[in-house]
Amino acid sequence: MRRRGAVLLAAAGGFLAACVLWAVLIAPRAQVVARWDAPGGLHHALILDDGPDPSSLFGSGRRWRLYLGRDAESPSSGHFVPLFDLYGGANWQQSRVVWSPAGVRFTFPTGHELFVPARAYEGGR
Repeated sequence: MRRRGAVLLAAAGGFLAACVLWAVLIAPRAQVVARWDAPGGLHHALILDDGPDPSSLFGSGRRWRLYLGRDAESPSSGHFVPLFDLYGGANWQQSRVVWSPAGVRFTFPTGHELFVPARAYEGGR
């Protein structure tokens, strides 16, 4: 009986390691699917597709992030907000984006709204 338990534990561990390896090495990373530039072009808003969501391994969930910052080519330093498929998923480009001195307001195709104050993304944070 112990041997059977050890085999099952090893199989489960191997499956888990394969899933982690797939998520880390194979899954696509940070593909820009939508972009909006602030007036003057200093700041940018990007919707990033981080690939499949490992928590929904057998589903079709994806990891999305909103990036606000100065570097539109390789977003690393700036403000990130995790997004969920309920905000529009594949229809991100249909979102309405309004920039103001106070911040930026997003209205997603579903009608959900998100306001990010300017202090969250100005200055490279």
